[in-house]
Amino acid sequence: MKGYNDLYVMPFTILPRRIYVKPEIREESFWVGLSDNLGRHYALEEDPKPEENFYKYPIYPVLSKYLPQFTGASPASMWAGHYDMNPIDGQPVIFKIGNIEVAAGTSGSGITKADAIGRIASAVALDIDEAELFDGTSLSEIYGACQGYHNISILQHNRIGI
Repeated sequence: MKGYNDLYVMPFTILPRRIYVKPEIREESFWVGLSDNLGRHYALEEDPKPEENFYKYPIYPVLSKYLPQFTGASPASMWAGHYDMNPIDGQPVIFKIGNIEVAAGTSGSGITKADAIGRIASAVALDIDEAELFDGTSLSEIYGACQGYHNISILQHNRIGI
């Protein structure tokens, strides 16, 4: 991207208000996105439609302010979809029932917690009572926390450092 740095390279970037910018080199374009918290109705048959104002108001002002190279830019194409998130506390949900393991609800924090989620999900899948996170933190209570629905978010006690 011209004007971003001397190498004309821009990494995947997360701006304030959870707006993300992802360079798509093969397409010679950028993907820009944001998940809102409007609580739109969800149904399996529903086909979410993109909204022009969704780019124009919450995304564009922040995008162009932090990255002036996007001033005057408008979408070449748009799409909408559903957002996988734990609505109770925003933390990932990891549990096992029978031989089915679930690791979900990671949107919004998944990119920053992927390593921890993978380590915990591996421990749950292998029925290991303890998982060690990257920083050496041990979560020995994982297996117990994953036994029932009353502990929906097993990462909530360890938000710092994940």
